This record gives sequence, C-alpha cells and structure tokens, in this order.
Amino acid sequence: MSVEEKWSIDKLDGNNYATWKFQMKHLLLAKGLWEHGEGTANIDDATTAQPRAEFVQKSQKAFSTIVLAISTNQLYLVTSCDGPHEAWETLRTNFERGTLANKLLLKKKQYFRTEMKSGTSVELHLKHMKELADKLAAISAPISEEDQVVTLLGSLPQSYSTLVTASS
Repeated sequence: MSVEEKWSIDKLDGNNYATWKFQMKHLLLAKGLWEHGEGTANIDDATTAQPRAEFVQKSQKAFSTIVLAISTNQLYLVTSCDGPHEAWETLRTNFERGTLANKLLLKKKQYFRTEMKSGTSVELHLKHMKELADKLAAISAPISEEDQVVTLLGSLPQSYSTLVTASS
C-alpha cells in the first residue's frame, strides 16, 4: 500500500443512507477529517498563513471524500454546497426526514409489513430489516428490541415455521 492508505465504502445511492452515513463518518474519522464534516472545525482570523492553508486543505479533502462517495444520481443534492459540513447537513436533511408522514410510511408500510422474499438469504433479509430499523432510529422513531424480534419472526416464510414456533 502507498503512504496514504486506500479506503472505500459503497456509494450513497439513495437507498443506503443509514449504512453510508455510518461508514462515511468512520472514514472521515480514520482520515482525521470528521470535524470538518461535523462542522466543529474552526479557524479564527488571527491564524497565520500555514495553519490556515492546512485547514483549507483538510476541509477540501473532507468535502472531496464525501462527494466521491455519492453516486451520480444523488450528486445533485450537494452540487451547490460550498464545503463538507454543508454537504453533510444537506444529505442528513434530505434522508433523515422526521416528519410524521415519513415515520408512518417507514413503520407501517415498510418495516411492519416486510416479508422475506422467495430466494432471499436469511442474512440478506436480516440486513434489510436492520437497515429499516436504523432508518427509523435516525428519524427519532426507534423500534423496540421486542418489536424487532416479533416483526422479524413474522416476516419469515412458512418454511421457517419450526424456527418461529421454537422461538416463541
């Protein structure tokens, strides 16, 4: 590996925000750039040229890291942003809508009505259920652990009835 380590995460495609956000935060943390995405990095007017240049370089690197991890069909969300924190907040606002309508849609129409599709592995189904639970937690509508277990067991096909009965 070169002097700078290579890191990669799945690009934000509009359907994987909760996972992307978690991975992007940790990617920025690993690169020492998280404070720029979070918006806590500051520089005052009295700062000399060298630290100012380093600050600007880190900010640009954080912004580029975020932008390069967004798929082309989602880039329009951040094209007018001037920096990493603005981009981070724009994405958060877009994908973490905490409106009552969004909470109801996710809970009633998606989470509680999810059924494991034929041919899908249990691992993939568990991942899907976890992503939905994470989305709900992100918009302040968490699902209790008990409801997660009940919903998961209820989402399994008839062929898993022995497992569901044994778990009850």
